[in-house]
Amino acid sequence: MSEEFVRPAIKKLKDYVPGKSPKEPGVIKLSSNENPFGPSPLALKAIEKESKNLQMYPDQKSIFLREALAKKLNIEEECIICGNGSDEIMLMAAATFLKPGEEVIVPENTFSVYEFSAQLLDGIPVFVELNNFEQDLAAIANTISPKTKMIFLCSPHNPTGSYLSQSALDTFLKKVPENIIVVLDEAYLEFAEAKDMPDSLRYVREGKNVLILRTFSKFYGLAGMRAGYGIARKELIQFMNRTKLPFNVNRLAQAGAKAALDDKKFADKTIKNNSEGKKYLYKELDKLGLEYKKTEANFIFINVKRSADVVFMNMMKERVIIRPLTSFGLDEAIRVSIGTKEQNQKFTSSLARVLGL
Repeated sequence: MSEEFVRPAIKKLKDYVPGKSPKEPGVIKLSSNENPFGPSPLALKAIEKESKNLQMYPDQKSIFLREALAKKLNIEEECIICGNGSDEIMLMAAATFLKPGEEVIVPENTFSVYEFSAQLLDGIPVFVELNNFEQDLAAIANTISPKTKMIFLCSPHNPTGSYLSQSALDTFLKKVPENIIVVLDEAYLEFAEAKDMPDSLRYVREGKNVLILRTFSKFYGLAGMRAGYGIARKELIQFMNRTKLPFNVNRLAQAGAKAALDDKKFADKTIKNNSEGKKYLYKELDKLGLEYKKTEANFIFINVKRSADVVFMNMMKERVIIRPLTSFGLDEAIRVSIGTKEQNQKFTSSLARVLGL
């Protein structure tokens, strides 16, 4: 087909680069920030039970899942929208609020779907450099123009694991005009241990134009089911519901996600493993003399100060898959998911050999 049939915006889009998956048994995958324990057991039971009802369409509005989320978060159901992963909700937001030619501010070296959502809907992404591998809220505030419609923030930040504190975010939001929507991606929030992590739901309760994104993919181990949700004041959600595709969250995903919310045993196990795992990795990376960022997520950003793609290929020979951050615009950095104790030990020993340390 000739390119003349294609919308100009489509020609600018880049292919999404996922973390590589193993093609043979025995390979450790630490590239996509997945839960090393697999899915929540309670979710699996609910999915098996719900599988007997697959002849029926899913609930169009994910009512039972939204009810469970509202109860857990102490927020009105009307403030919640569910999606086929939180990625879909980014697209809903852009489709609902972004007009052609309006600007979307995006931190550089971060999750590519922010840029994708803006470009797909004929918006103009405006990038702001990281400062010491962290989002620079002051620089972002200074970048706001009369054309700005949306701002994407990520906390904990992918791929560095840094976070935005309550005071920093409070100060920033005071500088954002009321006609701008701030999208706060909190995909890794459940792993965070910092005492000054923001209470982002407070912004929604205060009526600010903040859209919070969360997911069941990481902490709850349901990446393959594709279930995420957004939280915003009900007036925004009402309009976003008009752009939501019918039956966008399948029956199994809704059932599994709802059950996972109550799996305290699995949640405690995941938190304990992540906390212990990152402490172990900090210690081993210090021994190797490598530069890294302390994380509030379930992965660690490491500046290997050499070609990340070469390190990736050599780690593959060690049967360990990590994420080179070349597609993030960071050619000499890697991201490694925090795995089980055995996986973490395998990673550090393999990395030492690959780097000759």
